Amino acid sequence: MNESQRRSLPSPGFLRCLTLAVCVGSITAAAADADPHYQRFLQARGEASWIGANAEHPLAVTPYRPIPALDSFPADPVKRDLGFDLFHDASLSRDGSTGCNTCHRGMLGATDGRTVAQGIGGALGKRNTPTVFNAAFNFRQFWDGRAVDLDAQSIAPITDPVEMGHDMDAVLTALRENPAYSARFEAVYPDGVTAANLGNAISQHTKDMTRTDSPFNAYLQGEQAALSEAALRGRERFEALGCVACHNGINLGGNSYQSMDLGRQFAESVTGAVQDEGLAGRTQRADDTAVFKVPQLHNVALTAPYYHDGSIPTLEEAVVTMARTQAGREPSASDVADIVAFLESLSSQFFARNASQMSAAEIQNSMRQQMPDAMQHQQHQQHQQHQQHQQEGTSPQPMHQHNPAHHGGQ
Repeated sequence: MNESQRRSLPSPGFLRCLTLAVCVGSITAAAADADPHYQRFLQARGEASWIGANAEHPLAVTPYRPIPALDSFPADPVKRDLGFDLFHDASLSRDGSTGCNTCHRGMLGATDGRTVAQGIGGALGKRNTPTVFNAAFNFRQFWDGRAVDLDAQSIAPITDPVEMGHDMDAVLTALRENPAYSARFEAVYPDGVTAANLGNAISQHTKDMTRTDSPFNAYLQGEQAALSEAALRGRERFEALGCVACHNGINLGGNSYQSMDLGRQFAESVTGAVQDEGLAGRTQRADDTAVFKVPQLHNVALTAPYYHDGSIPTLEEAVVTMARTQAGREPSASDVADIVAFLESLSSQFFARNASQMSAAEIQNSMRQQMPDAMQHQQHQQHQQHQQHQQEGTSPQPMHQHNPAHHGGQ
């Protein structure tokens, strides 16, 4: 053996470390299978945030990077299916009238289409419902960032007096006394039904609502023909006007807090807007008044009305208002049209197509009432169809047929 060959061999120290790592790895795997205490430790450690997804992508050093395929993220299908049922279970609310899906409907961009959220007994909140599409990529949840992750966000509405208005102990007791739910929790969580596990299960379904099928995401992945000429111009104007300073990253937002008026009184510049304490409600710092988490822009064309107070009804008006109040610019009509075209390219094509098949009356009905059985069935089928086309890489066709006898969800 010559000197060059000897140098190419791993050192004895490296081999000892490798052997130790293999042994430790084997012990760890065995412990995970056999030791319930270690299983609880792994569960308590939580899951990695998705905000760092595709951090190694070449576009990660630019303002935007693509969202990877949903199946590239770890997922437990049993937890996900449990979360799906919990997400659509109105019994989690005090009066049995309101589920998570009441305010987060696929056809409405995983929002409710209302100015502000409406909870049990017709109670109105003070903020517009954020979309849960792609919410897994946000650095915090809610407009004021009061939830650190989707697990925490998923259970907060259950005890909020304006939203679902229930008592968490009563909810957990009911779930434990339900043989089906209790068995399903115990099958995937070592400690069964707990508030933490309830939030985690619901969040698994919320993560499954991540949308990757927008023209812009395809464009970022190399499909140059995915964007129209208007959308390409709109992207240029979006950047030139400074919108990209806040709306960037994998979610085009959702990764920072910003003042809503940059020193101006936003409430005075928008008709009907109500001054909101924003982040200051949590921090009690005057400087945080009217500071909010920057919303993500994926699927923004599906989520009208806009802003934390739902005061802006159309995307065109939202673009003009933000340009004036945040950037101090007066956009031309062509700028607005092109920027809107760019923002529309961020929409899930699956939901954009299906929403276009609904009449105004159907959309209005879905906003004003609990989701009808027919719509539930349609959206449950759409959920399954989406999962299938994600796996097969094919595009689903819009749903038209309903079965009013079936209960499902979005």
